[in-house]
Amino acid sequence: MTLVIEPGWAWDAENGLRTGVHVIVREGRIADVVTERPTLDAERIVVPEALLLPGLINLHNHALSAPLFRGLADDVAPGDLPGHIVFSLLMPLGDVAAAVMTEEEIGDAAEMALLEGLRSGMTGVLDVYRVAQWPFVERAKRLGLRSWSCPYTFSELVGMTPDGTPTWTRPEATGFEAILDLFDRYDEGPRGVTRIGFGPHGPDSNTPELLRRIDAAARERDTIVSIHAAQNPIEIARVKERHGKGSIEHLRDVGLLRPGVVLAHGMFATDEEFASIAQAGAALASCPLAFARSGRFVPLARMEAAGLRLGIGTDGVTLDMLQEIRTASVFAKVQSGTPHGLSAPRILRAATRDAALALGRDDLGLVAPGQRADLIMFDLGSSRYQPVWDPLKALITNGSAADPVLAMVEGRVLLRDGRVLTADAASVTRRGAAAIGRVWREAARRGAIPASIAARAAFPLRR
Repeated sequence: MTLVIEPGWAWDAENGLRTGVHVIVREGRIADVVTERPTLDAERIVVPEALLLPGLINLHNHALSAPLFRGLADDVAPGDLPGHIVFSLLMPLGDVAAAVMTEEEIGDAAEMALLEGLRSGMTGVLDVYRVAQWPFVERAKRLGLRSWSCPYTFSELVGMTPDGTPTWTRPEATGFEAILDLFDRYDEGPRGVTRIGFGPHGPDSNTPELLRRIDAAARERDTIVSIHAAQNPIEIARVKERHGKGSIEHLRDVGLLRPGVVLAHGMFATDEEFASIAQAGAALASCPLAFARSGRFVPLARMEAAGLRLGIGTDGVTLDMLQEIRTASVFAKVQSGTPHGLSAPRILRAATRDAALALGRDDLGLVAPGQRADLIMFDLGSSRYQPVWDPLKALITNGSAADPVLAMVEGRVLLRDGRVLTADAASVTRRGAAAIGRVWREAARRGAIPASIAARAAFPLRR
């Protein structure tokens, strides 16, 4: 089937903003972009006040975390947690979820979260999760989203005592072999819609030997690696203590500072480390809302000044990519003291073309002939945008996840006029919410949710 899209404007990072274009989609690809209205026998989508973009790629996310931590990890008060939020709340709660959720519940919760992303213009996502949460793969496929799954590996599990002291315990299995099994089962190859990569949790929780095995396996299979790096002081101190160097240098020495590796966060990286990332050709996925809710600015202006390949992720705080890229743009402006920091075209490039290249996909991220047809379109006709002086600035400044009128992957329409076509969204949401509610109650019973946080729940945690 041939489809012709006729927006008011089309934009991508190489061709800039264009008007009066007609985008012809055929067999999963953009067949052509023309200025004269084609006389084809084709279905047409005509929205005169819409902005057509490459689909947004979420470069670091934890889909199960979005509903699991929603509200629990916000407005944390003094005394609520004994130590770092990752080790005293997020990881313990994730452990309970991994222990008690059925495969169907995992799938329902993941699909519910992915719906939020799709509705905000996300067509691709790099997701990191525990190996047991593999039903994510099938639900992303069901929705039609492009996905890169990077399940965790651990040589040691990081925890925290009640007085805030970090602990490290050896797991029964690292997860490496299980990832190889998932790869054999689901991976569709370098140009596929569904990819399986490796997600070592961090340089502190994986031995150099395991990290080198992961590097070799990823190269052999032409797949990606995603790893948290310089994300908190505990990690940095542990790497320094064990290996006598910083996290970024350590990753370089084990082969994981290179193209095809996506580093997550870099919150505590130095300017020299940012420069090393840029020089090595690795990518950095920044998730500003994840750290903002703990009272910290992600150093986006410094990342940008280093010239590294920057992508944007939601980290499972929300899956609203439009909100996340707006936050990144505002943070960079405040930090740089300039009104043009991470401007609308620059931040959209990070969430489209740069993210695609970070994942080894030169056939994604542009509205151009030969590209895969992963596209989104926002209707700028409502009062929050009008009158439109500059459609990119209108979208980044005033945009809402309520306004996408089209989302497609490989030419398959997933969302039309605000309605998801590939799932019963209401049913998925009911099932996903019920699954997370059960985890919350069990986590409270086990003491995985601190008492002061549990006391603020809007519904009874014990029945």
